[in-house]
Amino acid sequence: MQSTLDRFGRVVIPKPVRDELHLTAGTALSVEERNGEIILKPTWEEPTLRRKGGVLVFSGRPTGDLLDAVDKHRLERLSEAAGWRPE
Repeated sequence: MQSTLDRFGRVVIPKPVRDELHLTAGTALSVEERNGEIILKPTWEEPTLRRKGGVLVFSGRPTGDLLDAVDKHRLERLSEAAGWRPE
């Protein structure tokens, strides 16, 4: 199979290849150059939510200050349970 590079540097992956690899619009691809060859590989992201014992569990990477977020949430829950709100 052959494809052509357009003037914007884009290349169309032939439909039989897309179908075989289950590639759809928006699929992320890594691009590598090795020994004069261009290698495209789909980069399948791991789902961030997994079912564990009937409960959905977040398994991604946290962003921001996780300890601060936990402290704020803990204070909110304690305040609600005690019936007061910090000023």
